[in-house]
Amino acid sequence: MKKLTAFSLTALLLVPLATLNAGETNRFETDVKDSSSPARAFGHAATLLPNPSFEEKEGDGVKGWKPYAWAGNENARWSVESPGRTGERCVSISSANGADTAWTTTVTVKPNTFYRLSGWIKTKDVSGAAGALLNIQNMQEVRTEAVSGTKDWTRVSTVFQSEAATHLEINCLFGGWGMATGQAWYDDVALEQVNDPPKDMEATVTIDTGARSVPYSPMIFGGFLEHFDRQVYGGVFEPGSPLSDENGFRRDVIASLKELKVPVVRWPGGCYASGYHWETGVGKERKLTDDMAWGVREPNTFGTDEFVKLSRLVGWQPYICNNAGNGSVEEMRNWVEYCNGKSGNYAQMRGNNGHPDPIDVPIWSIGNENYGGWEIGNKPIEQWAPLVLEAAKAMKAADPKIKLSAAANDAYAPLLLKMAGPYLDYISIHGYWLALWQENQMPDYLTCIMQSEAPEKSLASFIGVLEESGYRGKIKIAYDEWNLRGWHHPGFPRKEVQNYADPKVAERVAARAKADIASQYTMADALFSASFFNACLRHAEDVGMANIAPIVNTRGPLFVHPKGVVKRTHFHAMAMYANQLEPRVGKLELEVGNLKHGNQRVPMMDAIATVDESGKHWAIALVNRHPDKEVACTVKMKTAALEGDYAALVLAGDSPDAYNDIEHPDRVTPRKATLTFTKGVAHLPPHSLTLVKVPLK
Repeated sequence: MKKLTAFSLTALLLVPLATLNAGETNRFETDVKDSSSPARAFGHAATLLPNPSFEEKEGDGVKGWKPYAWAGNENARWSVESPGRTGERCVSISSANGADTAWTTTVTVKPNTFYRLSGWIKTKDVSGAAGALLNIQNMQEVRTEAVSGTKDWTRVSTVFQSEAATHLEINCLFGGWGMATGQAWYDDVALEQVNDPPKDMEATVTIDTGARSVPYSPMIFGGFLEHFDRQVYGGVFEPGSPLSDENGFRRDVIASLKELKVPVVRWPGGCYASGYHWETGVGKERKLTDDMAWGVREPNTFGTDEFVKLSRLVGWQPYICNNAGNGSVEEMRNWVEYCNGKSGNYAQMRGNNGHPDPIDVPIWSIGNENYGGWEIGNKPIEQWAPLVLEAAKAMKAADPKIKLSAAANDAYAPLLLKMAGPYLDYISIHGYWLALWQENQMPDYLTCIMQSEAPEKSLASFIGVLEESGYRGKIKIAYDEWNLRGWHHPGFPRKEVQNYADPKVAERVAARAKADIASQYTMADALFSASFFNACLRHAEDVGMANIAPIVNTRGPLFVHPKGVVKRTHFHAMAMYANQLEPRVGKLELEVGNLKHGNQRVPMMDAIATVDESGKHWAIALVNRHPDKEVACTVKMKTAALEGDYAALVLAGDSPDAYNDIEHPDRVTPRKATLTFTKGVAHLPPHSLTLVKVPLK
């Protein structure tokens, strides 16, 4: 078996996402736990697989299939089990110590033809690698969603095009790109030719109104503030401005952030946090300090008390990121006491600063990206995991009620969870998909939109890490820095004090203003943000928080200037999700063709369905990614196609490159609309986000 990286593998770990050619089709399922399956939009012929229900035995195996191992042959057990899902028999693979194995068969197919690969999988204690799934050996990109843990019979399915292939090697796979343990059963496997896939600009959304819905955390709509450029000073905080209140907070910024219903904000960084000593930012006597990470002088006029006061004004929960760079465990513990303690020297310090009662910061992060060589005080995992454990114990001793997060990447997460997992509530991951750190490129709409599926891949990867570690369901993912575009900071971050008079330093600091160029923030930013939220919602059981980085200025949705604010395109997308969705995620299937750009492709559409507790009120988000064509979208509630007029909110510019700026702040704004369905079909504007409300009787 060709081995793929964990990152490339995860495109289909939890959501089937086959990569196809012209006229191709992708199918997404937001919940694979329910054993029922909605009606299919494709016609199909009989299965092409031999002995698809494994009823015909042959020696110790089954006719037409053979066992195969890429790794762990000595640890694997292939067996024929009774009863099957529908008949007397099914096949099984098990391993106590880890294996990468399959039951496999080869069939003849027609080239450039559409097929559906499907089957039923049951698991017991399956963990590691992908899990249990169906895949095609000689078309590595084609695979179903994986089933892991302990699950009853679950149907899996994916649609693909055979391209030039005349033979397909079909696997009932156990492990996949790594070793898995546990036991999996497979039955009623089918490979069927499908007819009439959706045309290029057609899509079908099927919502199973009878399936279980899942509550999601509204904290996925969170934000992030760092002492970088004009996020704090000249952003949320501008003493002396006629637009600021008596405490220096910008009133127009507060009003705008309330519109977003931001539930949580992480502060003070970011890379800045790894060199920030919190005591310099409290009390009456505050002095300038060196911001080593970003090469400027920090006035410290905005510190802990100001951040918490701003949090109360806007209504979000304060989330503080501690200094695990050049700070100490004692310093981390003392900061918790300053904020939350009722007694002690630092609680007394808070009282002396005008806050006799605890200011109650509920969520704390132990460090930032300390796994990275760019970070002040970056540490190898052998040092990082013990430090997190020590810090977690000290911080929880200061206030046992706080929730804790710690940052990790794929390499750091396993040991971090093994050592400090019992003390953590979140594992923190970060994602910026256009790396513009050193050169402020302005990619076109399609280049940007091709990144739309990337967040789901990294989410699936970390869900796999949590599953393998045994912490899935106990620790949530905090995507506490995310944005389509990486921040622009050429020559930085750094780890030492700068010569502020050096013209090169001044030039590079000034270059950060390129983030203010309004024309960068097009409909691509809005639709990418919608897709990011859809990914979090599809994984609602695992994602506890997400924080767009930042919330103000730099690449943020709200641009603040001396005379007012501009709501960028992604501000409006965020506001639609935060204000219009129902509180639970329903089960949705999407069949749609692909949008291509060079060698890259993404599904033409994305969609999510949310519902209230009664199951009667639905809010459906429909994203048309095509730059200039409508999508004819069929929406079915179970098997009944929608008919008639429904209230909707539509965000679409006059061009895919449309943006808002100081001169034209309302060029892109949501508009109220009536979405008309005729025989289930409604037409979605190009480069648009449509949120439609559907009441059921």
